[in-house]
Amino acid sequence: MFDNTLAFCRSLPAVTTDMKWDNELRFFVGEKLFAMLSMNEPHRISFKCQPATFHSLIAQPGIVPAPHLARYHWVQLKQDDTLPATELEQYLRKAYELIFGTLPEPEQRSIREHQVNA
Repeated sequence: MFDNTLAFCRSLPAVTTDMKWDNELRFFVGEKLFAMLSMNEPHRISFKCQPATFHSLIAQPGIVPAPHLARYHWVQLKQDDTLPATELEQYLRKAYELIFGTLPEPEQRSIREHQVNA
């Protein structure tokens, strides 16, 4: 499942990555962070979510407020199989969309135009 999650995040438009901290692969759109994957076992996954979603997710076993980012409505899955793959992809896509929506309009337009021309 880890490889699928990694591939899914990388497939989103204009995503860039870098490695930071304790072997965390961080995913960005427009230089803004939307998700992180731990490269160590077990593979933890952290991502941005909406406030209402945040509270419902952390009520589930294996999902906690993300360290250092919870105040911004980030959750952490303690291992990559905490949620079914399709559900996880929906949350990751929503995290991407939430962050994409905060980008300046010219940057959003540029990303959209690049996708149309690709």
